[in-house]
Amino acid sequence: MIPLWPRSSNGPADSTPGARGFVLLAVLIVVMLISMIGLSVLFRVKAEDAATAASSTSEQAWAAAMAGVEEAIHLAARKLDDPVLWQDNPQLLRDRFVCDDGAERWYFTVWSAAEAVDSREPIRYGLTDESSKLNVNIATETNLMRLPNMTASLAQSLLDFIDTDSAALPEGAEQDSYDLLPKPYTIRNGWLASLGELMLVRGFSAPLLYGEDANMNLILDPNEDDGEQTYPPDSSDGRLDPGLASFLTVSSYEFNEDDQAVPRTDVNDPQDPLPQVELPSALTNYLFLMRSNKVSVSHVAELLEAKTKFKDASGKEQEWDSGVGKEELPLVLDLFTANYVDWEDGLLNVNTASAKVLATLPDIDDSLAEAIVSARRAVALEKRKTIAWLYTEDLVDAALFKKIAPHLTARAFQYSFHVVGYSLPSGRYRVLEVTIDVADYKPAIIYLRDLTRLGMPFRVETNPEEAPRG
Repeated sequence: MIPLWPRSSNGPADSTPGARGFVLLAVLIVVMLISMIGLSVLFRVKAEDAATAASSTSEQAWAAAMAGVEEAIHLAARKLDDPVLWQDNPQLLRDRFVCDDGAERWYFTVWSAAEAVDSREPIRYGLTDESSKLNVNIATETNLMRLPNMTASLAQSLLDFIDTDSAALPEGAEQDSYDLLPKPYTIRNGWLASLGELMLVRGFSAPLLYGEDANMNLILDPNEDDGEQTYPPDSSDGRLDPGLASFLTVSSYEFNEDDQAVPRTDVNDPQDPLPQVELPSALTNYLFLMRSNKVSVSHVAELLEAKTKFKDASGKEQEWDSGVGKEELPLVLDLFTANYVDWEDGLLNVNTASAKVLATLPDIDDSLAEAIVSARRAVALEKRKTIAWLYTEDLVDAALFKKIAPHLTARAFQYSFHVVGYSLPSGRYRVLEVTIDVADYKPAIIYLRDLTRLGMPFRVETNPEEAPRG
């Protein structure tokens, strides 16, 4: 039989040119697949390296920002008599060097809003005392209605949101109103944990709460001062409207202790021994007669210039003077209380609250609030340790002092601020909004929100070490 194709004398039939081409094509396909797998693996490794680097950088920025938080806690926990040291201290809180990792130099800056809207400086490098604000958790409708842009509907809806009953105020809203929403939710029926929860209260909105400060950097940016041209809508008046958030807090309290962290003596409790310090004899006699005659006061300020008729041991009634005047008042306010509780919530700091916040108190009108803010700048630090200076400096008389004293304090233990951790030369950063509490023996961070997504809050010096300080 004659074969269909000639056999090669050098090998089998599959070594012909056609077979060799097929084998070569198969080899090329295999090589190409291997190359694709190799490239895929290489890309994945590079991507993982990039992700790791980005994550590492983000953690470094976080660590730099947290270094700023630790510095703020250190300042606040020292309970410095001079508030300037924590209110505005660029030497310690602006462009502070943290470390050099070989590729980047890391820094932090701590800042708060300027104390006055017409301040020449847009921000200050310091902390904000939370007791300088109205605590919404204990505020009354009267307090709330004295705030800018507040309405009866907003105030009553807020009160309904946090109270524990289900009876709505005339212009308020209880749970049944929220049940009718397209997406119903359960209201708090208790104290708010953060100001952001106000966004859940009927009628409250971001523009109302945060004003024109869309990026929450506490600075008037060009887009926040151009009317309707760009977001957000603003008044274009050259001033930043910070919204209601600048007047409100949920984090203000202090322990019922004296300046040395010793629990105060309850003047109404016969079983509570008097402090082991030298007291005016007229005061000790008065307190003894108060207790033995079962006469009580609602606040120790009522001892100021007090005169009361008591029966002595023989049953004879006689008028006694408390012995508390301008000289004795600071000591009495520091050492005594009239209703011992472990702590008191929401007292307003007369040394730091703005005139607008002070005027939320029923017995402080706008003119008195302005007078307090103006006068306190000249009052010696030692005198400002208690609220007695309002009386000793003749801003109020005894009668008015007794009315406003239960709502006031001269101390601060909770502070809020913004902090940015950033690097040079790359400019990577992390921005945080923080509230700290130094009332207890162990300071704590009680609120922290990451604002990095809103952008770098301001430009930083390219060489912070060479930037002017103070």
